[in-house]
Amino acid sequence: MRALYLLLGDPVAHSRSPAIHARAFELLGVDAVYAPSRVVDVPAAMRGLRALSVTGANVTIPHKQAVIGHLDHLDESARRIGAVNCILNRDGALRGYNTDREGLLRALGRSTGRAVVLGAGGSARAAVDALKPNVTIVNRTRETAEELAREMGVEAAGAEAVARAEVVVNCTSVGMREGEMPLDPATLQGTLVDLVYTGPTGDTALVRAARQRGLRVIDGIEILVRQAIASLEIWLDRPRLDELYPELRKAALS
Repeated sequence: MRALYLLLGDPVAHSRSPAIHARAFELLGVDAVYAPSRVVDVPAAMRGLRALSVTGANVTIPHKQAVIGHLDHLDESARRIGAVNCILNRDGALRGYNTDREGLLRALGRSTGRAVVLGAGGSARAAVDALKPNVTIVNRTRETAEELAREMGVEAAGAEAVARAEVVVNCTSVGMREGEMPLDPATLQGTLVDLVYTGPTGDTALVRAARQRGLRVIDGIEILVRQAIASLEIWLDRPRLDELYPELRKAALS
């Protein structure tokens, strides 16, 4: 019987995850299908995973925190972060994981130094956990940044912190529309990681500006593929599938 995997979120129509996973299943010889599913009612979606015996799911905005109360088990990192983006259905028991954290760490590939995370949602939580202890949260609403910083044991600051950072991770949705940027690219000094992707190449205006300045850039497509690989490892119980990255990136951009 063909296994079914879903992407749960709102919106999901723009996502390149189905193309990534279709290629991964092809390369791995796995009889499975991965489909986007726009979710408005989270409890109903969780009941649906059980009723339809969905093997696994990814969770994207805005449901990474909302799904937690409907799961049977949480991986330690997901519990610590307080956000889930990967679900495994094991004999009707839903297990929650966070592969955003692992995807970011694999993309960075080395010690980061002083970091700034832009945003305060589920992806930001994962980034903060990955980059602790030397990380600062910057958010449009300062009070929200301070609340998350207290919860996760780090610092919050204003946009001036960007100029002092060796790594800046954009975990906001700013950049999905052409020309938008969450910060002045002239303030960037080190590595930029942008979780947003848009257009045929996936490059946001911020990514293009950072590249023009000669900075190291990790784009949203790389982060998407890296976390997808980590999800596949959980679902299929097959460790270290990183050799798939080049082919899965091509699939995301095709």
